[in-house]
Amino acid sequence: MDNKLTKNQNIVFLAVNSFFQRRGCLPTLKEIKDILKTKGLKLKSINSVVQYLKTLEQKGYIERFSKARGIKILKESTDNFVEIPLLGNANCGEALSFADDRIEDFISISKRHIKDNQNDYFFVKAIGDSMNKKSGIKNGDLVLAKKIEEEPELNSNVVVVINGMGVIKKFQKINDEPVLLPDSTNTKHQPIILHSDDQIHICGKVEKVFGFSAMENSRNS
Repeated sequence: MDNKLTKNQNIVFLAVNSFFQRRGCLPTLKEIKDILKTKGLKLKSINSVVQYLKTLEQKGYIERFSKARGIKILKESTDNFVEIPLLGNANCGEALSFADDRIEDFISISKRHIKDNQNDYFFVKAIGDSMNKKSGIKNGDLVLAKKIEEEPELNSNVVVVINGMGVIKKFQKINDEPVLLPDSTNTKHQPIILHSDDQIHICGKVEKVFGFSAMENSRNS
């Protein structure tokens, strides 16, 4: 097979590559289809995207895996990528089931987002709207967090497991007692007061938010 790309194949490859450069991780099939539409390449179905990716793989430009963001770019140095585990959902409202030792998937991400050991990082998917104000964490976003062992800085956003349930909140203290605060446009959300008899594990500090909520909403509409 001729490894040279056609005009449309090149558009698809550049769309995948540029998405990675902007977002730090690879796009889903739906996201690729939406991007290509803005580039003037209107595909009738997701299957058309799959066929383009299959051709790019055959020509040695990408490698595909059976997961939501299962694309690896081969024509650029793989040294620019690392695989970070997705541990599950962390509610930005009330708590949801979350286990810090359960890996649901791996997300490919640019090394420029990783400051130290990649094993110190993990992803969670934000659910809810209690952190959608200045923190900018919206429903459906992917949140990159770095593991911490010491007490977090005041006013830092953290991923916390409380009695087996994961939440994302702002860490603060009131009268020397730790409190998890919402940062929301929705006034129904209230602070979570941490008690000594609760099983509490502050898993990590939020490092970056990848805004996939708009894409998530479009999928559900």
